[in-house]
Amino acid sequence: MSESRILITAPSLDTKYNVSGISSLTNFIINNNSSHVYEHFELGKRDNEKRNAGWLIKIIKTTFSWMVVIAAKKKITLVHFNFALSKPSIIRDAPLVLFAKLCKKKMIIHVHGGDYLTNTKPPGWMKFILKKVFSNNIPVIVLSPVEQQAITAEYNLKNVKVLPNCVDLNDAKMFNRTVNKQEVLNILFIGRITKSKGIEYIYQALSSLKKREVPFKFYIAGAGPDEKAYVEKFEALLGKDFEFKGVVAGVSKINLFKTCEIFLLPSLFEGLPMSLLESMSFGLVPVVTGVGSIKYVVKTGENGILVDRNPAEDIDLAIEKFVNDRMLLEQLSINARDYIFKNYNPEEYLIELNKIYEAA
Repeated sequence: MSESRILITAPSLDTKYNVSGISSLTNFIINNNSSHVYEHFELGKRDNEKRNAGWLIKIIKTTFSWMVVIAAKKKITLVHFNFALSKPSIIRDAPLVLFAKLCKKKMIIHVHGGDYLTNTKPPGWMKFILKKVFSNNIPVIVLSPVEQQAITAEYNLKNVKVLPNCVDLNDAKMFNRTVNKQEVLNILFIGRITKSKGIEYIYQALSSLKKREVPFKFYIAGAGPDEKAYVEKFEALLGKDFEFKGVVAGVSKINLFKTCEIFLLPSLFEGLPMSLLESMSFGLVPVVTGVGSIKYVVKTGENGILVDRNPAEDIDLAIEKFVNDRMLLEQLSINARDYIFKNYNPEEYLIELNKIYEAA
């Protein structure tokens, strides 16, 4: 496919306004896929943006802007539409997809998780809309074989491609981790601070560890609707053993990955989190729920720990085990890093993405 102009949707690409795996991946694609020229169309709620009258007006304005861009810009070769199978996303984004199809724009739909992908069946009216969204053999990208199987069966699709997310590995390549044998372990949560990410499970687990006087330090980085409540709860619980970093990017984010040894993400549902891949590339050991595509990345006892049955209790036990068995932590750290470098190569990702563009 010769150089083309691609319209790509994503939330704000500025980390001051948005902490999003879709934004991180879109930033990576725009900055590294030199075969094409990209135009970003901001679509999605910014962090800490309240769902009020102003937010509704913004959605209406965004819809009109989309219609103008799609109808007027003849030079757009392809629309790369990032789409989450969650209720807010479907209600907001499905009309935009249908309008682009009505205007006969060539497009691909890149699915990024959501509770209606593998976790919950959509209601009848939503399934009807999604069948329209995925109609006409439109190319659909998913993040793992389990997602491919689920979406193919649910909507009778025939053009679903598996393309796991990738991460920029340049900074991780230059970092050689040595797991400390004596010092307090540093634990990290990075991403949207919301209950759907399992932040309450983390609070319960760390409460239990604190009562038993198991030593650790906990870092939170990110922003979200439950930020204020949980930052206050962790400050009250942990005192000097807690540090809130806010939104991090660039050197600050890299240094945080270098500082910490354990990555927590006990989400209720996920696609394939960029934060998981990024942290593992720096040798952090993931302690995560096996939802979405995570189970294809993390294998208990090999490169991390899955905590599906009782997340709070399992996180508690996993951290205590790592505190007492640093050799195990070091081996899982090495394996986590190696797994990302072997399986999530950014150059190969862009080759496969361009093949999908070409087919579209």
